Amino acid sequence: MTAGIEDLRADDGIRPDAGSERYPATRRRRRRRRRVGLLGCSIVLVGLGVAFLAASTFAPEMVDRVTGDVKVAVQKQLHQIVAPDELPVIRLGAEGGMVELDHCDGTFTEMVSYRVDAVLPLFAAHNNCGGDVILGWEIGQRVTVAGSDVIYEVIEERHTPKWSNVEELVGMSGEFMVQTCFYGENKMRFLALAPVESPQNAG
Repeated sequence: MTAGIEDLRADDGIRPDAGSERYPATRRRRRRRRRVGLLGCSIVLVGLGVAFLAASTFAPEMVDRVTGDVKVAVQKQLHQIVAPDELPVIRLGAEGGMVELDHCDGTFTEMVSYRVDAVLPLFAAHNNCGGDVILGWEIGQRVTVAGSDVIYEVIEERHTPKWSNVEELVGMSGEFMVQTCFYGENKMRFLALAPVESPQNAG
């Protein structure tokens, strides 16, 4: 019987004493496959990094637009997950100009240069300083202002190229406007807000 088993192993090309050598060989092959897989992943990641660097160098506006759009979408989705029953809150800051705007303190600066007849008070913030929160809003979005119980609603929207004349905002209705720039575009977004209700008359 033993001879028959040994003959069968010989027919299979396996030496009678080779059983203990099969598993180390299998482990070595698995390790090689893992190394090849890790090397492949590393090459892909390096390739993506090089592509992103090249795009940042030769098409920075496109990269800025894509990454900005992703950031806005993530912020909006995160708010819906973390605080689905809470309205977005904005902070209105002091009046001023570009100097105050560049402080980037998370508030919307009231832009003195936009104080023109028939133009609503304008509060602006750079998109990378918290202003991009309004890029995820649509007409009908309800929001609150820090320190106030009044609920506001977005009732009108306008887009203009950067550094446009203030007169292009004449006629917008509401109580005040908020503004920021689109990522990677020569375009600004203006949203007009009007009060909806307050705790005193909500019932």
